[in-house]
Amino acid sequence: MTESFARQKAATRNFQLGAPRNFAISEDGSFVTFVRSDHGRDAANSLWVYDVEQNVERKVVDARGLLTSEEELPAAERARRERMRETTSGVTSYSASKSGRLIAFALSGKLFVTDLSGTEPATRELHVTGPIIAPQISPDGSHVAWSTGKNLHVCAVDGTDERVLTNNSLDTVTWGLADFIGSEELGRMTGLWWSPNSDALIAQRTDDSMVNTWWISDPATPAIEPREQRYPAAGTTNASIELHRISLTGEATQLAWDTDTFEYLVSVRWQAQRPALVTVASRNQQHFATFAVTDDVLEPVHSVHDDKFIEVIPGQPQWLGESLVTVQDNAETDTRQLFIDGKAISPQGTQVLSILSASDGEITAVTTSNAVDHQVTVFTTDGQSSALTHDGVASASGKTATEHGDLRLVVHSRLSTHSREFTLLRDGQPLHAFDSFAETPKVEIRVNQLTTGSNSVNTAVLFPTDHVMGSRKLPVMMRPYGGPHGSQVLNAALMYAEDQWYADQGYVVIVADNRGTPGRGPAWDREIFHDFVNPVLDDQVAALQTVAAHYPDDVDASRVAIAGWSFGGYLAALAVMERPDVFHVAVAGAPVTEWKWYDTAYTERYLGHPDEFPEVYQACSLLPRAANLQRPLMLVHGLADDNVVSAHSLALSGELLAHRKPHTVLPLSGVSHMTPQEVVAENLMLLTVDFFNQHLKNN
Repeated sequence: MTESFARQKAATRNFQLGAPRNFAISEDGSFVTFVRSDHGRDAANSLWVYDVEQNVERKVVDARGLLTSEEELPAAERARRERMRETTSGVTSYSASKSGRLIAFALSGKLFVTDLSGTEPATRELHVTGPIIAPQISPDGSHVAWSTGKNLHVCAVDGTDERVLTNNSLDTVTWGLADFIGSEELGRMTGLWWSPNSDALIAQRTDDSMVNTWWISDPATPAIEPREQRYPAAGTTNASIELHRISLTGEATQLAWDTDTFEYLVSVRWQAQRPALVTVASRNQQHFATFAVTDDVLEPVHSVHDDKFIEVIPGQPQWLGESLVTVQDNAETDTRQLFIDGKAISPQGTQVLSILSASDGEITAVTTSNAVDHQVTVFTTDGQSSALTHDGVASASGKTATEHGDLRLVVHSRLSTHSREFTLLRDGQPLHAFDSFAETPKVEIRVNQLTTGSNSVNTAVLFPTDHVMGSRKLPVMMRPYGGPHGSQVLNAALMYAEDQWYADQGYVVIVADNRGTPGRGPAWDREIFHDFVNPVLDDQVAALQTVAAHYPDDVDASRVAIAGWSFGGYLAALAVMERPDVFHVAVAGAPVTEWKWYDTAYTERYLGHPDEFPEVYQACSLLPRAANLQRPLMLVHGLADDNVVSAHSLALSGELLAHRKPHTVLPLSGVSHMTPQEVVAENLMLLTVDFFNQHLKNN
């Protein structure tokens, strides 16, 4: 029996397994470390090294060989990986010394160190106090620090001289780990930073004692005790966060700021020969402030204000010599621009998405001018720029300057190929293409791109591979995400593999990036301020109408399905309740049905505080719309979801029942916000098609 695409996609974790990632170039440029699994269906990552001189890739750590049984993750590590959307095992992350020759990582809560300085790599377990969570090796390679959850520990790189640097016995306090909001909404996955001189650390202390307690349980396994989770829902109390500078002897000084004004810790960056930078944000995220740590005192060096909200841009601020590199929104040009010491150096219309590095008089950034292409661009301090990539979606490492030339690692996806490229460049020229064992999708991806509606929404349209244009009208399946931080229409073929499979089931698939999705500029982002309904839904309707007018002989706008997950699930359910004249059936996966039940930082950034703007929350909630449902709706939700908890779908189902509105609920036992389980992921796709076929194709 031929394997289905749905099973292939599930088994390959969306074609990510077997691809190299987490690259690090050694200080002298002689080798590159990275992680990769052995094939496209292997979820266990190993540590690999590419030797530049010998031009060979070799595995140096096989995670399976280090464990005598299946990997068992500490609870805090499971939560950390959920925030990272990490679905693999083995060496999923590692910390390298500045030279790159000493590497620390954790497996099953145990600490391992690999030494690459000898003729043959040597890996050994350090028998220290665990569980080991997110270990960090010092830049000079002399020490390893880690969190056990409660406390911060450090030892010599050979495992001797272990010390406990903090003294905490409270279950509600953690040291050295990112808080829920930091990792889920602010893109900060760590709570521990080494000094460049390796003589001290900055560590985050998080106190969750005042955060509401929620309970995550699985009704399918009633014998298992519910799991406690501290969840900061909109309008409720956040965790209390502190930063402390701690020496290797345990001497600690709190790095204090006004936490009443600035509740959120956005980022910490500690660069060589420069003061550490600490960036914090107000609760409404209309005011960000950056401080330099000087003699354990926070001195203000930069601030930014916006009347609506400020988005977190990865990689900034940071030092370039003695100058400060930032990314700020220029309202006059509607451009998210690169600034050095308050002076804009990137051109109007080029949106800066992230900063990759700043060194040697230049800044490397990911930029876009159309939202569908993401390019790696190098800027000099005088405003000159050069593009390292020119099409598709790309990212890169920072530049590593060596005596043999400047090295940089570029990851590149294009619309013309299903494969991603992983290339080491020397002085801008290809030096080595890394092997990828990722599988190729069993679909022939054909994407048509349009701009739709009066807002020129980037829209992708996919027809069945065997469809003869003009031969017949097909029902429509819209597959949006629609929320902030979630571009779906990109010039990268792998983005559309699942869309193409749905199209091949006999649908015209439409994917539209409505107002509020990233890459179009500050004004576009702010169109959804206090309104998750009208801009989002209006653009989806306009996309459908434009596509139907563009392909009048191929699109049947009288049969329209819509499916989405998370914000896309919210949008799918909203569509059939708010616009039943346009949308005729929906599958809503993990939808946020009541925004007061989603977390503080995300929700309040866009909708404000629920006590100040109750009418906004009422207008964006799905629960008051239950009486409006006229179309078939399937709600799908993982019962172990700790991001969008299953209460969202259950509450909407209860409201629908109260109004005698027929609907379908599909609970997923043991499934979190991600669905890596092969059988679940495969059958979700098949059931979605069955549900749509039942209500559209047979009518």
